[in-house]
Amino acid sequence: MPGEGRYLHTYPENKNPLPSFEGEPKRVSVMDDIDAFTDMLWTHLNEENKISLFVRYIDIMTGIYETRILNKNV
Repeated sequence: MPGEGRYLHTYPENKNPLPSFEGEPKRVSVMDDIDAFTDMLWTHLNEENKISLFVRYIDIMTGIYETRILNKNV
């Protein structure tokens, strides 16, 4: 569906040590603008655990995609 995406994150809970992802990806609404959506996600990640972010928009009809990767150490 246009405007719908899947969200997969590595840390479902704030435990020590941080556990890996498990379960099904979450359905989320996405913005039309990949850069605005990427910025919104990055801004809202927990600062203590924020390491990297991978965002990909795929046009299902054409297979054309855009990717954004952010890493706090770069």
